[in-house]
Amino acid sequence: MRRIAVLACLASLLGAVPASAERLTVGLSSPDVRINSNFTGVPITVFGAIERDANTISRAGGYDVAVMVTGPSESVAVRRKDRILGIWANAASETFFAVPSFYAVASSGGIDTLAGKPVLSRLDLGFDNIGFVPLENINDSTTEEFRHAFVRLKQQIGLYAENPESVDFLGDTVFRTTIWVPANVAVGPYKVRAFLFSDGALLARQEEQFRILKTGFEQWVFTFSREQSFIYGVLCVVLALFTGWLAGVIFRRD
Repeated sequence: MRRIAVLACLASLLGAVPASAERLTVGLSSPDVRINSNFTGVPITVFGAIERDANTISRAGGYDVAVMVTGPSESVAVRRKDRILGIWANAASETFFAVPSFYAVASSGGIDTLAGKPVLSRLDLGFDNIGFVPLENINDSTTEEFRHAFVRLKQQIGLYAENPESVDFLGDTVFRTTIWVPANVAVGPYKVRAFLFSDGALLARQEEQFRILKTGFEQWVFTFSREQSFIYGVLCVVLALFTGWLAGVIFRRD
């Protein structure tokens, strides 16, 4: 009984001391992005504020913020072309599972200066720290080569972006950044994660979400192709045959 009383006393004392920590509040310029035939891309602005209570210690090194946006996961096969008997052909390949179809990260400073490698890898923060899962769990230079090739290809088509020093502080505790969402993104839910660092330590994190949706005729075609896949395939074949026949009629030489 005496031990229980002591534990209860300690618990009450600990409960009387408020937690000293920062918190993040994050908002988005738009909760939904609607794609139609005229869609060419859209910027998503992320606003954030750092909340501190009276007991939060002063951070001599100041704050750093990183904002990461990821799209729906996908599995991809990366192939390497080699010259075989004088002809360029697909040779070795590697398949990665559950990689983000879209990935963009913005930070107030250099990504590698935010925290140590273990922390950045745990958060998937930065190209070098994304957790790719290969089909064959081979930890060698070949897998790393395919990994870098995949990121490079995604960068070329605008689906992967890494923008250090692009988070602006509008004062000591308010920040803003803009992430460009290109026209070739996949539909579905997108996660927005904000991370707060100071002196290499992760202090707080916050997550929000927005959705990319098709509208109008594009949405009808997308839904029909998923719900009536057989009929959709037949109609595509019929349309292709009709188009070929019509082209033959128009360009026929007498």
